[in-house]
Amino acid sequence: MLARSKNLTNTQTVLVVDDDPVVYDFIRVMLEKQAIALYFAENGPAALEMAAELLPDVILLDVMLPGMDGFEICRRLRDNPILAEVPVVMITALDDRDSRLMGLQSGADDFLTKPVEQLELLARVQAILRLNRYRKLMEERAHFAEALETKNRQLRELTQHLIEVQETERHFIAAELHDDMGQMLTGLKLMLEMAVTQSGDEARQTLENARNIISELSIRVRNLSLDLRPAMLDDLGLFAALDWLFERFSGQTHIRVKHNFSFMDERRFPKVIETAAFRIIQESLTNAARYAGVDELVVDIQVKDSLEIKICDRGKGFAVSRLEAGAHQSAGISGMRERVSWLGGEFAVVSNPGQGTTVSANFRLDKGAAGG
Repeated sequence: MLARSKNLTNTQTVLVVDDDPVVYDFIRVMLEKQAIALYFAENGPAALEMAAELLPDVILLDVMLPGMDGFEICRRLRDNPILAEVPVVMITALDDRDSRLMGLQSGADDFLTKPVEQLELLARVQAILRLNRYRKLMEERAHFAEALETKNRQLRELTQHLIEVQETERHFIAAELHDDMGQMLTGLKLMLEMAVTQSGDEARQTLENARNIISELSIRVRNLSLDLRPAMLDDLGLFAALDWLFERFSGQTHIRVKHNFSFMDERRFPKVIETAAFRIIQESLTNAARYAGVDELVVDIQVKDSLEIKICDRGKGFAVSRLEAGAHQSAGISGMRERVSWLGGEFAVVSNPGQGTTVSANFRLDKGAAGG
């Protein structure tokens, strides 16, 4: 049986467990001016079911009940992790020491002796509700502190990852400048010093070699700049930048890139999304060239309420579980996943050995972000 007080807004909940409806009416009259929602259960099974559903702030529990008595109900409440912390006040006509000891052993928090006095009932209930409210506030505070610490830890990890990415890029640039371009500049310097001491055809040949080195050096500087960030991504947008990327990728790897969009499409998206989409496609193409063993890739882009990207190959594939075990794809895929996550998008990798790989990313677009 379920009964409620009239005032149910902004209330705390009290479950009354008694086999006599008159008791409920008596308690309701005594508490009717309080901001309390009252519920009534006539027996143990009903009380346990209602307690699990309501998660009451206090349970007023009669000891003398048919079938399952109040001590057993209290023990079962304490055995339920969800209800173990709910305060239980036992109402009993038994006033002997052994009965109270049994109540404490079963998990009761307090006792009221029948006949219950109104002032005592109000005082006990209000005190327990205040303590319960304080306990919940402390739990919420602890939960908030834990969530805040989790967010701070994630921020520290992301910051550390960003630093590592920056250092990796710097290491790559430093190696490129020192190893290849540095050697070319050293050779160029020696050639020019030689040309000063030479004459005629010998000097012309040395200067021609120097010019070839300068041309090669210019190409490498331009490629390095484009690898860092192609200017057309900012100037002309994602599709134009992909046109350059696919042409360059195919020229270097001899792998065809099939796509379903027009490079003449002038639609623009938020800069951070264009950059993320470009990098994910770029990284996916690089991974496929290194590991998939294919001569063709498919890049699919759909624009609706979101920018949906899929990069598919029918190559060697791999066990996705290896990503969690430090496989060679994990670093690049982990970086792509984090990049998408930072923008509130969704990222997935589907792959199986011998069945190819599909990398997908979905970026939500604000209304009007993909204008035509």
